[in-house]
Amino acid sequence: MRVVLRAKLYRVTQVRWVDIPKRAVAQLKFPPAEKSGVYAVLRFNDDLDRVTLLPGKRGCYKLAFKVELLRAAGVDAGNEISFTLEPDTVSREPELPEEMRKLFLARPQLAVRWAAHSVALRRQIVRYIEQTRSPEIRARRCWIFIERLADSGKLQQG
Repeated sequence: MRVVLRAKLYRVTQVRWVDIPKRAVAQLKFPPAEKSGVYAVLRFNDDLDRVTLLPGKRGCYKLAFKVELLRAAGVDAGNEISFTLEPDTVSREPELPEEMRKLFLARPQLAVRWAAHSVALRRQIVRYIEQTRSPEIRARRCWIFIERLADSGKLQQG
């Protein structure tokens, strides 16, 4: 089940947002997000994106649109857009690179440290690792994050 919506884009810093009345999507029964909000599948301009609707102003969710989707459609802040939303019931957990999967099996304490971070951060890190074509660079990037987990328990520096 999905719902077709229309909303006006607005800009806050570099992000483009729309507000969605909660009553407009209440019948869809979205799965709750990890910390706040709900998970959805966005269909816009013949593209699909897995998104999180966040708590917004009273009675609304707010939804951030990826700039590349808006550019492809030739729209920006101030434009009214049409899109559909449907519940996203598929796991958000990223598929681990082989090096990390093997190490987490051998050293479960590192897997626990990995799991302590948000799904969003874990997905971002896996995307960063996987975006290179070189197996050597992919392995090096894996080991950067594995060493951070082993040293400090954190994935980000600082």
